[in-house]
Amino acid sequence: MVIYLVGDSELSKELYIKEYLKGKDVEYHKIFADDDGKIEELKNAGVSLGLFSSAKVYDLVDFDEWSKSEKKQFQSLDLSGNWVTVFVRTEKVGKEVTRIPSKVEILTFEKPKEWEEDKWLNFVKDVASKIGVTCHEEVAKSIFKFTGPDEYAILAELEKLQIYAGEHPTPQDVEQIVFKRTISKLDEFCFALSEQNYSIAKNMLHEICNNYEPIIISYTVSKHFIELFNIVVHAPKKPDYKWPDVANLSKELGIPSPKVARFLGFAFKDSKYKPVNHVMIYSPKVLKNIIEYLYFLDRRVKLSDDIKILMGLFISKLESGEFAKNFEEQDKQEQVEN
Repeated sequence: MVIYLVGDSELSKELYIKEYLKGKDVEYHKIFADDDGKIEELKNAGVSLGLFSSAKVYDLVDFDEWSKSEKKQFQSLDLSGNWVTVFVRTEKVGKEVTRIPSKVEILTFEKPKEWEEDKWLNFVKDVASKIGVTCHEEVAKSIFKFTGPDEYAILAELEKLQIYAGEHPTPQDVEQIVFKRTISKLDEFCFALSEQNYSIAKNMLHEICNNYEPIIISYTVSKHFIELFNIVVHAPKKPDYKWPDVANLSKELGIPSPKVARFLGFAFKDSKYKPVNHVMIYSPKVLKNIIEYLYFLDRRVKLSDDIKILMGLFISKLESGEFAKNFEEQDKQEQVEN
């Protein structure tokens, strides 16, 4: 059977698959666009179930990145056997899906529009119920006030509440836990990385890995460096910035102004951190290399590799300057070729 998970809510797709797998005796495999032999593996899975094998579940996590020929080959496979289930994560499906030989189901997972607050509150409550948290209307409103329309931020805050307040959090818990820990934990870890305070990042790593789900850590770190990339690309390069610079970039890029301020090295009067002007120490090329590596790291996390080892290796690569060195070597090679 092939189940298409359609729409733009990646978190909802992830939670749906987790719920589907719960309590089932199956072999679960994630397949990525750049995996070799993926068509042959799916073809063999659809032919028969091995003598000593359990049922199999395949998760095509980035189907939209497959080539047209690969998609065509996949859609010609017969995966109708009751021993195999294939989840296809995609933004949308075409008419050709109705013509494939397998039994097909299409499920839609859409995020609310940014301005649909009532729907986002229902989204918060739905995610909460799926991870075992009772979330009443006032609690959902309090969470959404801090996260805005960001599905993975919502999950992260709900998981914090579950750890520190139990399964029945109150609005007061949100005020005390979400606000304080959002500012002081993962964000501080991310800024320790980007501000090149590697000893602090190493000291925080154990606590971060114990307090947060691996996928939340990889997502948050990736988002941090993607936002930094956007800042570096759009901000005029200069040693000092004024508040209008911060406000304009925040509005243009949709990044909260306190975070923009810290990226630009703008310090408020009561700041507890030493300002670091990221624009003066990062180039778009180096950040592109860092983000590409974080894509690899995120993939390894989704394959259940140890987040502490992966993040420790990432810190070592940052500290050694490897990402900058890689681009220096690439630039030299391009000059030779030209």
